[in-house]
Amino acid sequence: MKTTSFWPRIFLVFFVLQIGLAKASPFIGLNDKQLHHDLQTLSEWGYLDATVTTYPVPWKGVASQIKRLKSADMPYMPAQALNRLKHYLHMAQSEKQLSFFEIQGNSDTPRLTALDGANYHQISATIKHQVLFDQVYVQGAVTIDQDGDVNFDHSLMAYQFENWQVRVGAIEQYWGPSQASSLILSNNARPLPAIAVSRGSTSVSSSPWLSWLGNWYYTGQLAFLESNRTVPNAKLLLNRFTFSPIKRLEIGASWAVMWGGDTQTEGLSEFLKMITFQSTCLKPAGDCTRAEETKQGNHLAGFDLKYSFNVWDRPVTIYAQRIGEDATDNIKITDNANLIGASTYLGAAKIFVETSDTQISCISAESTVTNCFYEHGTYKTGYRYRGRAIGSTFDSDAKQVTLGTNYRFKGGAIAEVLLRKVELNPDGRLPSPVLTDATSEDLLQISGFYQRPIGDWLIKAGGSIEKRDFDGTETQTDASLYINSTYSF
Repeated sequence: MKTTSFWPRIFLVFFVLQIGLAKASPFIGLNDKQLHHDLQTLSEWGYLDATVTTYPVPWKGVASQIKRLKSADMPYMPAQALNRLKHYLHMAQSEKQLSFFEIQGNSDTPRLTALDGANYHQISATIKHQVLFDQVYVQGAVTIDQDGDVNFDHSLMAYQFENWQVRVGAIEQYWGPSQASSLILSNNARPLPAIAVSRGSTSVSSSPWLSWLGNWYYTGQLAFLESNRTVPNAKLLLNRFTFSPIKRLEIGASWAVMWGGDTQTEGLSEFLKMITFQSTCLKPAGDCTRAEETKQGNHLAGFDLKYSFNVWDRPVTIYAQRIGEDATDNIKITDNANLIGASTYLGAAKIFVETSDTQISCISAESTVTNCFYEHGTYKTGYRYRGRAIGSTFDSDAKQVTLGTNYRFKGGAIAEVLLRKVELNPDGRLPSPVLTDATSEDLLQISGFYQRPIGDWLIKAGGSIEKRDFDGTETQTDASLYINSTYSF
């Protein structure tokens, strides 16, 4: 069993904090990620007043709004979203304990993921048990995969005090307004074990000093990376702040920095250098020129925007994300990757188009040298966890365009289809973990799933077909299927 004794001990401490029954679990969509799309639908149609570009979103502040809304007054898509959210909210508030058994089988190990699709295991079985207390929420989860390895991914404990929350555990997260993947934090990799301090809601603050921000949310986290890295047991400091100064506009800022580890100094002075963006010299003699100096730690940072407006009585949303790999002149972010997208609604479907580019020059705008995004001279394993990028599912040196649709049927069934055109590592150097058969690849992929509730089961079946061109000399077609079944007790 590949784990450590640290997390089970932390979980045991929280389990003894049993102080009365709670009203709801703290987060929306931990066991059905389509609820996050439902939140986005209500926000984009203008019915929900909350920030929703940081997954998972807390129930607090959102739950009271959902209870007041009436689906009879809404068009089909937001009405469907509201009914699903009300169903899950009722279940969370009426049950003292909830248990879930989930089993997933893939014909092949998934390469490209989305927020809600095939996960990172080929075959896995998971059991989750939630216990709700007055101010404490506990979810214990155990997963066994096809190799017999056991992990505690998706386990967490959260303590709510006033309008803040302390959390310890490993849960899936997704930062940004994008639909296909996030440049800085997605659930492409397995969830990071972390200690987090977050705001307990995403609504307007009652403080006169902060009310001008509108709805806002902040989370700060210290995550722990694995031991079999170039720098074993490195730490990852994660921060995200979002706010909505006017209705249907959401602005987010994200910062991630990798530091410390078994072969690096983790003292207070190095920590202060890191958070103040000071430069350091990596040469043993310390005789660097200014051009040879680098920032303390491995930084990624940037911002994202999302704005919705109506065209012919239906919302159109435009969004963008810009994340930089390095910084010069203190906090001037350079080596920027970009993502832009747009979405709207047609009948019972939401459609979107999105493009991103992590094939960026590392030295100057005129340079053709790439291979730097998600990479680092000291942390040579890069911005990855267990071999998968913590950010974009397409990893570094990739250009992609995705066209997608999410269709909602009456009765709660959902279908999603994604069409992707991707250039993976076109220069043929330093291939990313996404590549499996060549140093570069042109990929055309169609993927999707169909999900529906059947009694106490939530059944999802999906798959993908890929046309793969390798180095311009060989072409092959691959197909894969998966099924995911979750039973709720």
